[in-house]
Amino acid sequence: KLIFQEGSEIFNLWRTPPVDLYIKIYLFNVTNAEDFMAGRAEKMQIEEVGPYVYRELMSHDNITFNDNGTVSTRPHHPLIFQKGMSGNLREDDVFMMPNIALLSIAHVAAKQPYFIRWPINLLIRQTKVQPLERQTAREFMYGYPTTLTTLGYTFLPNWISFDKVGLIDRMYDFDDDFETFYTGETTASVSGLYDTYLGSPDLAQWNGSHCSNIRNASDGTKFKSFIEPDDQLLFFRKSMCRAQILIQNGTDYEVDGLKATKFVFEENALDNGEYDPRNKCYCRKGNCLPRGLIDVTSCYYGFPIALSYPHFLDADPKVRSHVNGSRPDPIAHRSHFMINPISGLPLELSVKFQINMVLDDLSSMAHCEKFSKLVVPALWFEIMMPGLPPTLLSRFLFYLKILPFGDQVVKHSLLAFGGILLLVAITKVSLTLSSAYSSAYRISNELRESLW
Repeated sequence: KLIFQEGSEIFNLWRTPPVDLYIKIYLFNVTNAEDFMAGRAEKMQIEEVGPYVYRELMSHDNITFNDNGTVSTRPHHPLIFQKGMSGNLREDDVFMMPNIALLSIAHVAAKQPYFIRWPINLLIRQTKVQPLERQTAREFMYGYPTTLTTLGYTFLPNWISFDKVGLIDRMYDFDDDFETFYTGETTASVSGLYDTYLGSPDLAQWNGSHCSNIRNASDGTKFKSFIEPDDQLLFFRKSMCRAQILIQNGTDYEVDGLKATKFVFEENALDNGEYDPRNKCYCRKGNCLPRGLIDVTSCYYGFPIALSYPHFLDADPKVRSHVNGSRPDPIAHRSHFMINPISGLPLELSVKFQINMVLDDLSSMAHCEKFSKLVVPALWFEIMMPGLPPTLLSRFLFYLKILPFGDQVVKHSLLAFGGILLLVAITKVSLTLSSAYSSAYRISNELRESLW
């Protein structure tokens, strides 16, 4: 049942998971933008707005079965806005938010020679573009055409090849991705787990297997089967730029009638070597970000992006001090995975991360001086599956509870039936022996009497 084969049930479930998978997006509206830019406020005041809810229609396309027990595919993750789940929020709501394009170009250009910075600064001044600007929610998430991206591509060739910059748009850009997964042909328990990503078991942006390895990681559709009490798992998504280690946080759980093991991210997962020396390999080009921030610049087209937990949960307090209004909640902002330990199928999941801009010295860039050496929160998101849909749940209840129970009933019935047959046989033999003994005794007595 766990091996991927063309037409098999588990393979069809993996190819196009018939589950309710959502991404909830929370934006950060800057409520004192004018005062901050004018120098009347020391820090930006942020206000969380959301969630904007999208359904993710995940699928594995262009599938090819290989001869070595793997299957190659291209991922597809289209998003559909869910008005009914987003309350009164609409994609055309307007907020004051960071200008991702300007701050990214300023961050990259600030390191360039003067003759490259000069025309960029000239355009920034002429267009009067600002690092904080009014944008619709959709523009911020999915981007909009701007002369800045064209300018960035012109003066910094081979950097970007698109005409708009949106964080969710870039996060869900899977156009050039290809992945290879195990079919379980050689080891059934690893079916659906990564063999390679972009042709390699290691991510090119990290040095050292602890940071680079994605082999045996899950993309969230299926985890390792037959999970043992001490097993750790791996979870990988392109937007995370790395595989995250999952550790067990309890085994006595039940989700909709199915047994579940709870997994969470390991402690100090976003540490850059301060507490866990192995994590030093997450320091990009030797530059270690403060605890709680992971540099994902390489996965966001060179933009100065770092991931954290929502509201800088578990991060160095200095990071949270860059803005006012950040309120980390250890309960609301933690991720968890509820996984059936037999099949490895997720019964419920909630993955939460925040996207931030980590900016260098921008004192040489027009309009951006106030953002020098700041960590600017942009948005946080939750990828979540609240549970299995009823049709899928009933199928798994049959496979994982009713069928095993039926097997036990049949096994015990066969044992009981076998015992009865054995008892009947023994009784029959005993009666036969008893009858034979009685006959022999009677004949012996008759012979004795005739002799006398």
